[in-house]
Amino acid sequence: MTIAFDLNHNDAEALFRHAESFKASSGDAREDRRLEAALETLRDALRAQLMPEPPDGL
Repeated sequence: MTIAFDLNHNDAEALFRHAESFKASSGDAREDRRLEAALETLRDALRAQLMPEPPDGL
């Protein structure tokens, strides 16, 4: 599934920080693992946009 966000840089950073610090505690271990996996995917996508890797050779 692909989801696109139209966020300014500050909002993207705030969402990244929140996704990084949030700890699921629903009481359902399976649901908590699913949420953690989804947040990890979100963090990875935000990190790639906020801190792009330098081009090869630099």
